[in-house]
Amino acid sequence: MIGSDERMDQVVQNIQGKRILFVDDEDYLAQVGREMLEDYGYEVDIMTRSPAAFALFQKAPFHYDALITDYTMPEMTGDLLMEKIHRIRPGLPVIICTGITPPPEIMDKIKNATLLMKPFDMEELLQAVYNFWGK
Repeated sequence: MIGSDERMDQVVQNIQGKRILFVDDEDYLAQVGREMLEDYGYEVDIMTRSPAAFALFQKAPFHYDALITDYTMPEMTGDLLMEKIHRIRPGLPVIICTGITPPPEIMDKIKNATLLMKPFDMEELLQAVYNFWGK
């Protein structure tokens, strides 16, 4: 994990101003995710519907520095959302959060994403996001 307070200060400096699109169909989880990330300097927009999140992304694809999405959602799963977003902006960093281990064919589709298993704590989320920019 991240480690010392000095290391955490370095992490915070590297991430100030990064904008994240956070998508989870459970409003409470989206709110908590936003609060956790905003406490560390990220700018976070939350959405609770994948199609609406995709429409928002389409309007300004370079507005976001990363996508964090739940895997299991109605209307459009997180892997499909990631796939559609990557058609517009290949290489955008993605974290897929899930409480289940996706089947092998899905794992292959999301191999370029970071998989974060639920339940996760603040440090796990911050570490996963930090890995995009803090290396």
